[in-house]
Amino acid sequence: MMLNKMMKHYFPFILIFLFSCKTEMKNEKEMFLSLNEHKIHVKSSGSGSPIIFAHGGYLDLDMWNPQVKEFEGKHQLIRFSDLGHGKTENSNQPLFGYEIINELTKSYPNDKFVLVGLSWGAMLCVDFALNYPNKVEKLILVSPGLNGWPYFKDSLAAKNNKLRQAAIKFADTLKAAELFHQNWVIGPKRSKNELHDTFYSTSLNMIYKNMRNHWQEEWSDLDTNTARSRLENIQAPTYILVGKKDAEDIILIAEEYHQRIKKSNKIELDSVAHLINLEDEARFNKVLANILNE
Repeated sequence: MMLNKMMKHYFPFILIFLFSCKTEMKNEKEMFLSLNEHKIHVKSSGSGSPIIFAHGGYLDLDMWNPQVKEFEGKHQLIRFSDLGHGKTENSNQPLFGYEIINELTKSYPNDKFVLVGLSWGAMLCVDFALNYPNKVEKLILVSPGLNGWPYFKDSLAAKNNKLRQAAIKFADTLKAAELFHQNWVIGPKRSKNELHDTFYSTSLNMIYKNMRNHWQEEWSDLDTNTARSRLENIQAPTYILVGKKDAEDIILIAEEYHQRIKKSNKIELDSVAHLINLEDEARFNKVLANILNE
């Protein structure tokens, strides 16, 4: 779930409106932030110490629903859809992803934040931790990508990516979604028969919906000063969660984070691939609870 783009500038932002809505989550609020003329879709619920969730590529803030239901009784949970995802509306202006996260922290000026990011979202969280280290209590990287990593070392993933780029060239959205789903949800070395039917269909539908609704739209920008060049600067306690069935690149990236971040702990999970929080909700929630309680 990787998109590596380089941009130089970040522009002022304004909060445009906030409104409450009825959802499955208790006391959930929904809002849109205007940042460089983009309208960023945000949801928040619960009370207590704040956690910000950042989703993976071609997913959206709703991928964290199982975690919101589990933890909103003890924490203030904040999640957003990045540019090119969910209900967020893009402008043509550049915007660093870590600045979206920074804007979300401004409602809680006296708090430090737990950041939970999956894949692309983990890259945004790492960029934030490097730029705003004093605002981070814990950094939880799930199936993380890495800004500056030379993709792909995994030959199966490389082949899949080549086929996906061909599907994109011919505007075959469904084929592109299926190929993305194969690599980043099923896993390069598994077949769909190894997944629960509901998880398979729900995850594919979310990817297809985001690809279709935001066809070839830009995502937010990664920091031009790559995270890989300065991982030793990360100060916060960092937890790296990786599924043993994930692509080789992600397994290698997880190990690099662990080796180069001083206060890090790597947690490997059997029998799951990239989308850990949805493939095995109960196990992921238990691991997350243990980290939050440390």
